[in-house]
Amino acid sequence: MSFWKKSAYSLGSMGAALPENCFTTWVMYFYVDRLGFPPRLFASAMLIYTIWNCINDPMFGFWSDRTHTRWGRRIPFIVLGTLPLALAFYLIWVPPAGISTTALFWYYLAVVFAFDGFYTLVILNWTALYPEMYTSPRDRSTVNALRQVLGILGVIVGVALAPILIARFGWRGLGLIIGSATALVIFLSLLGSKEDQTAPGTPLSLLPALKNTLINRSFFTFVIFNLLFQTVTVLVQGVIPFYTQFALLLNDTEKTLVLLAVFLMAIASQLVWTKVVVRIGTRSTAIVGIIMFAVCLIPLAFARTLAQGLVCFALLGIGLGALLIVTDIMIAEICDEDYLRTHTRREGMYYGINALVMRSSVAISAGIIAFVQVRSGYVAQLTDAALQPRTAVVGFRLLMSAIPAVIILTALVFVLLYPLHGKRLEEVRRACELEQNLCRRPEVPPPAAPAGEPRTISS
Repeated sequence: MSFWKKSAYSLGSMGAALPENCFTTWVMYFYVDRLGFPPRLFASAMLIYTIWNCINDPMFGFWSDRTHTRWGRRIPFIVLGTLPLALAFYLIWVPPAGISTTALFWYYLAVVFAFDGFYTLVILNWTALYPEMYTSPRDRSTVNALRQVLGILGVIVGVALAPILIARFGWRGLGLIIGSATALVIFLSLLGSKEDQTAPGTPLSLLPALKNTLINRSFFTFVIFNLLFQTVTVLVQGVIPFYTQFALLLNDTEKTLVLLAVFLMAIASQLVWTKVVVRIGTRSTAIVGIIMFAVCLIPLAFARTLAQGLVCFALLGIGLGALLIVTDIMIAEICDEDYLRTHTRREGMYYGINALVMRSSVAISAGIIAFVQVRSGYVAQLTDAALQPRTAVVGFRLLMSAIPAVIILTALVFVLLYPLHGKRLEEVRRACELEQNLCRRPEVPPPAAPAGEPRTISS
């Protein structure tokens, strides 16, 4: 596949990053600080929203794996779900004026349910194309680097440039601009998307599909690591608006500069990490990235000025770049391993279960932030940031440094337990390549799974 086709497909990463990161970073600030929505009610809403994730992620993944149309399994869902996704995102930022707190609670739940449902339907299917379309380590590394760069650009617009968009066009304008841009880049990604109609195999029924997924040791250790990493990412993004306003006392332009520092450094580091991950593997790259990220979080507890903030966030971007590039490659390798066990491509189920667990990071991080806000005496809707209680400022510093550092170091334990690396990973790659080459020759017996793995699990 040409570089331009790879680039077109990778645009979907921007479509995934734009609404998700804008939502993650700014929705709590908008509802709690700007609208005066009680933090406890907001955390309750996010908990209920997480339950919806427990249903839609694996359900949509299983549905996608078992879909067969003349246009493929994944692409029809992307086409039909993109415009509703953009509309639901817009509605988050335009709650009816003058409604009661109770009514606002139910309005928020309704629009966030719609947003997350269509987001899962579209992005899960777009992501599930990646392991199927790109099978070699070099192609996966190259495409994933493109995806991460474009995804970070989406983060920059959705997070770092959001203060400028809000100041110029208001919250309604933010929803309209980000929602429209999301739909545009997702539709453009279809120009580089193609499904292999011979790859799926015979779909598993629900119970065997769940069983194969949940007992997979490689997937279990990966998904716990990913949950902790995503919790840290969402936590930091959710705290950034509060931290830059009350701990660093920055204006909107300075906030944008600080946010650009971490994201631009993450983009720049992709040039290095793309080569590193091919050379030393995903597991070793993840270990290095976690250690760097944890170390670079600590100085944020002591930053006081714009210059200090710029340096700290730029350093943080280096470790972030490593962790962003390994997660999708790891799950693609897990899908290859599963293909040898089940003889069917089940990216939908794996990405669905991963998304289920990953999305719970939103509720976890919201709960952590709300707990610290309440315990530290945070006061919402202050016109003068300098009047915020000192205990609240200390709370935001802890939320930006020590707390995420502990969580990400816990993730290191599960990366160390991740079994799919070294000789075992090479065996999976060789066997998977051979089986894919023989998929049109059913008279030839399939290659054996790597040593120590069951051939298939069925009912």
